[in-house]
Order: sequence, then C-alpha cells, then structure tokens
Amino acid sequence: MNDHGQQQVVKSGGLRGLNRNIRTYLLTALLINFGFGVFQTDFNLYILSMGLTPDFLGIVLSLTPFAQALAAIPIGFLAEKIGYKRSLILVNLVVGFAYLLRVISGNPVLIMAASFMAGVMACGYFIIQLPFISHYAGENRNAAYTINSIVFYTAMSLGAMTGGFLPDILGRLMSNETVVFRAILTGFSVLIILGTIPLFFLDNDEPDKERKISLSPYINGIDSTTVKFAVIEIFIGLGLAFLMFFMNLIFINHYQSTLEAYGVMSALLIVPMVGMLLIGPWLAERFRNIPVILASRFLSFLFAFIVGVTMNPILGGISFMLFRSTLSLAQTMWFGFAVAVSTRRSRMATSAWLEITFQVGLGIAALTGGKLVSANAYPILGYISSGSMLIAFLLTLVFFGRGATTRENN
Repeated sequence: MNDHGQQQVVKSGGLRGLNRNIRTYLLTALLINFGFGVFQTDFNLYILSMGLTPDFLGIVLSLTPFAQALAAIPIGFLAEKIGYKRSLILVNLVVGFAYLLRVISGNPVLIMAASFMAGVMACGYFIIQLPFISHYAGENRNAAYTINSIVFYTAMSLGAMTGGFLPDILGRLMSNETVVFRAILTGFSVLIILGTIPLFFLDNDEPDKERKISLSPYINGIDSTTVKFAVIEIFIGLGLAFLMFFMNLIFINHYQSTLEAYGVMSALLIVPMVGMLLIGPWLAERFRNIPVILASRFLSFLFAFIVGVTMNPILGGISFMLFRSTLSLAQTMWFGFAVAVSTRRSRMATSAWLEITFQVGLGIAALTGGKLVSANAYPILGYISSGSMLIAFLLTLVFFGRGATTRENN
C-alpha cells in the first residue's frame, strides 16, 4: 500500500464503459483498501497499547516492505504462470489472513511472522494489477487506471477516517484499549478476506503455456538508467515512509491532537489527491514530465519540513495532505517518464527495480522511525522525510534535468 500511481485521464463512458472484469475488480479494491485504511490509522496504536515498544513497532512495520522487495520478482513469475484471476485470489486471501494473524494475538513472534507473510504477497497487488487492467480495459485503459486510483485513495481515506472514530465509540462499551483495537482490526481483517469474493466472478484466463519465464530480463536488462531510477526511488520510499507510517503518532503525541482529528485529516486527503490525479496529464502535456516532477518533489520537500517544524495540528495536517498529494503527482509523472526513457531491453528491469528499491526505502524508514518514536524525536521524522525528498529532487535534476524533453520524445 504505497503511492505508485498512473498518469491517466478519464475518458467518456466512465465506470459504465469499463469491461465487466474491471468493474468486478474495483469492488474488491473498494473493500480491501477500506480495510487497509483502518489498519493505517489503528495498527500502530494497537501495538503500543499492548506495552510493546516503538522499536518493536518499527521492526514490524519494516518486515512487510522488506518482504515485498524480496518477493517482487518471484510473485511476478507466479502471476505469469497461473494467470490473473488465480493470482489475485491467492494474493488477497494470503494477505487477508496474514493481517488477521497480526491482530488475533499479542504474541510478538506471530505478529512479526504474519507481517512478513503479508509483505511476501502484498507486492502482488502492484505487480498483477497493472497488466490485469491493461489486458481487460482495451481502449478504456485511461479511464480504468484513473478510476482504479480514485477508488484506491477514496477507500483508504474513508477507512482511515473510520479507524479514527471507531476506537472512541467502542471504547464506551469496552474498557480495555487493546481489546478495542483488536476487535476493530480483526473485523476489518475479515473484510479484507471477504474482498476476495468478487474475484471469483472474474473471467477465467489461461496464461500463455509457450511463454518462457526467466530471471534474465530483470537482471540482464539493468543499465545505467535503471540504476539511476532505482537509487532515486530509495529516497522516495524513505521520504514517504517516515511520515506515512508514523503520522498518527505525530498527531497524537507531538501535536497533542486526537485520533479523530487524524481520521478527519485522512478523509480530507482525498480532495487534493484526486485533484492532482486529474490535473496531472494536463500539466505533463503543457510542461513535460520532468519539470512537473521536479516542481512536485521540491514542494514535497517543503511540506515535509513544515510537518516536522510545526506543533499546530491544523498546519501539520494540511502540510501532510499537500506532501502526500504532491508526492503522488510526482510519482504519477515519474512512472510515465521511466517507461518513456527506458530502452525496450531495460523496461522490465526498470519497472521491477523501481518497486524493489522503493520498498527497501520504506523498510529502512520503518526501522529508523521506530527508534525515533521511542526517543520522542517526532520532529526529526519530518526533517528526515524532507531531506530525503530534497535528495530525490537533486538526483532527479542531476540525472535527468538536462535534455529531459529530448529523452521523452525518443
């Protein structure tokens, strides 16, 4: 669950014009991402409510992205071997049960094992989803990608808001904070599992039996451009994760605000996020990808710094929303640019290593962030996020700033 998005424009026809398989998948996306949104709000607090340390929380949060980095290529192989439908069903069932195992017991070993298991399969969402939509969308590919992104962000935001208000509501019925969080997270784990049901109604697809599955495109396709993209993506992962993983704790413990306020902020996030998705193609057409990417990353650097330096929850919340939105816009343009400038031989390697190094950045940030939370060094989370975005901005400028228009046109 990261900001890997697509730069697309909704064509006429909208949802009704989409293939039945796409519409069916969107129902799954709505259900599971609503559940993931609740987890994003409440899981950190659940871990800490049991008396487990912030350092342990950092380890738990890091296991999922590290597992995703390790499993990205093997899961791609699996999808090629068994097809879209069976891959999506398998991924969602395993992830849903892993999320359930993380919260049905306070056993630290079980929590860590389940977090790693979730990560092993969770990378499948990103790896399988893009070719699945492309396969069934046909000429409506633009609309399908955009609507899928809107469903993702809307469900996550509404889930986060729900996770902000439910603990107080259930807390009036249950006196134990851990029990409250466990009941909520167990319920929404079940929702994620139930989100698999629509996938059984997808059309059966048979993978090409003649197609040979090989590691060589992911390794032999690596060139200097792939390395540049991969290095920058580590800092994008770092910049995002220091705030995304711990913003609820910043709100409560640093801004001295409430979980409900964090939930409202998360719901409002959908407004600038969807706005950025909709204006992205126009900006790219008018100014080209790299200028938009550079401007967005510089703004992300500024907004992350404000999150760290302020103690005002309103200013901090608005800055976080703008940070996430500008980062999302930059990533949207970034993937389009990566496809445009990569050679045919390196395109698959670039795509895979962008995902892998992004997840490595998330994992490093989770481990380091847990130690900073343990030391109550909340402002430093914002400063490191800001610094990471500044490095990503500078590296993008150095590697791709000159001759960007020529590269995109080739």
